Amino acid sequence: MLEIALLIAAQAVLLGAVVILREPKLLIPCVILGLPFEFLETELMDSLGSSGAAGAVRSMLNPGQAAMAATVVVVAVRERHTPWRLIPNSSLLLPLGLLCFLLFAGVGWSDNPLRPDNSVLILPLYIGFVLAAPTLVEDRRDLERIAGAFLLAAVLLALLAVSQRLLGVFTWRDMLFSGGVYRSNATFSDPNMLARFLVIAIGLAAGLVLATGPRRQTLYLAAPTLAVGSIAVLATGSRSGWVMLLLVGFVVVMTAPIARYTKARLTLGALGALVLGVGLLLMQGGADAERVKSLTNSASLIGQREFLIRAGWEMWKDSPLIGWGTGNFQETLIVGYLDYLPWWARTTLSHTSAISVLAELGIVGAAALLFVSLRIGATMVRAYFATGRVYNRLFVGWLGAALLGILFSSQSEGRLLDDPFLWVFFALVIAIETAPGLTGKPHSRGVFEPKPRGELRRETAGGALPVPAAAASAE
Repeated sequence: MLEIALLIAAQAVLLGAVVILREPKLLIPCVILGLPFEFLETELMDSLGSSGAAGAVRSMLNPGQAAMAATVVVVAVRERHTPWRLIPNSSLLLPLGLLCFLLFAGVGWSDNPLRPDNSVLILPLYIGFVLAAPTLVEDRRDLERIAGAFLLAAVLLALLAVSQRLLGVFTWRDMLFSGGVYRSNATFSDPNMLARFLVIAIGLAAGLVLATGPRRQTLYLAAPTLAVGSIAVLATGSRSGWVMLLLVGFVVVMTAPIARYTKARLTLGALGALVLGVGLLLMQGGADAERVKSLTNSASLIGQREFLIRAGWEMWKDSPLIGWGTGNFQETLIVGYLDYLPWWARTTLSHTSAISVLAELGIVGAAALLFVSLRIGATMVRAYFATGRVYNRLFVGWLGAALLGILFSSQSEGRLLDDPFLWVFFALVIAIETAPGLTGKPHSRGVFEPKPRGELRRETAGGALPVPAAAASAE
């Protein structure tokens, strides 16, 4: 009970900080700090369910999602006289809008008795956050606050994860005991999600150390994240997290604004350290060593996912165009495709996001997801080369690595479009693309924002009212 009381107190402090400090820009760090607290919404799953009004209330017990709602409300009130600013002039609006439309429409042809479930009910909140949050990100200081929130959350979660593994503190999910060892999950419902978050934060910490040198954020947050976070990732026992760490780390190093020979030396050094660390772990033995060995065995690595993928593929073949409806994978599997699972397989939830999208939304949904991915990739490349500022390039490279890591991790653990951090990153991508203080553009308007008076004057026919050069530059 003491742990529960501490978690509730921490959630209350996070939500109360914004009210006390009266700084709307602190809402985004509060979202990042609050989203990992999945304890209450997980523990109340049986009593409140995963759909309907009770399910929505259960979702709001996560302080990060409550802070998301606060962000939408505060920004809507703040921009009530300039509502066009809530529609950013971003290339991501069309693909994201199309994907969300398909997710909502897919509920209509789904026969899931729990429709719509929380993954759909919470979607309007995520969409509102993606539109509202970029107005609160304007310059480097805002990026530093966001980075600091990720690192601080990672340090706290890593310390708790190590304590769970070594001291048996707060081992609140009995199902996570494997071979007499508890797979650390901190306050996440799933150790794989903890590993995903820690890997993303470790990538950010590594980038800061490489690109910014000995600053306060580097010394007090980035360095501890690297030290404790690496141990905590091992404590999660997440094989997908371990592989994701290699992927994210490689992308961060390759995109970091440092010399090429430094990148080569770091890559070779990391490979040497990896070989040494794996060798020592295998020599020590234990549950983690067995999980590392399973990476070389495809049958052991995929496990029950093989049967889930096969069943999902058959589901898609029977409804290739529009699939079986949003959130309907498990219900359709149980009703009509259970023969594809062996008698001993107990898992019926999809663990592969690509198969989930194909089975639930068909070719149309897969094309929409591909459209979003390509637009994000193009936006990241364009934003990376559009700025010469070290910190901005570091942040853009890290964002790309984080999104790529989430997409990769979701192929073995699921939770792609229903991962709230994915939508946080969508909002940050739009902010990087449109914020004047980050893009180097003189002004970045919303889609429906009226043009400034000076710009209208310069566009008069025939140039009847020419604007002096000094005045034009001032505008």
